[in-house]
Amino acid sequence: MTVADHLTLSELWRRVKKAKDPIERTRFLAVYHAKRGLTAKEIARITLNSSRWVQATVRRYHQEGPEALKDRRHHNPGQRPKLTPEEQARVLEALQGPPPDGGLWTGPKLRDWVERELGKKVSLYPIYRLLHEMGFSLRTPRPRHRRADMEAQEAFKKTSSPRSGGPGRRGGG
Repeated sequence: MTVADHLTLSELWRRVKKAKDPIERTRFLAVYHAKRGLTAKEIARITLNSSRWVQATVRRYHQEGPEALKDRRHHNPGQRPKLTPEEQARVLEALQGPPPDGGLWTGPKLRDWVERELGKKVSLYPIYRLLHEMGFSLRTPRPRHRRADMEAQEAFKKTSSPRSGGPGRRGGG
């Protein structure tokens, strides 16, 4: 493998030692060993990567220089949000009132509202993430049996001991 003379062998070693990012360190190490004359297979064994990775790394260094070995993921802004800040403000405004069909807001109801009012088709995951980012949490009433005897339950709460869990229950210990 031919290695461009962007940096000397000692400068490459200094970059290996100085690199704080492990990705960058491994890339400089690969180029360092290539400049020393090791084969791609030998370098792959040292760096725990494939021979193709070694060849691609050295090629990138050869073509673009030392800056090409930095980990560019740190500067990646990520995917753009599904909704603009203005659209998010409209969603927040809509959440202040009841949903169009009454009841409580749910993820599917909000997703349908966004599609209908904002003209954007989004899945439930971005909806739930947006709700979480806006500080909303799931609030649903506890399930109750339709034939539950509320008076009997209240009487039980008044007569049961908080430590034992209620009359007739065996305590541990």
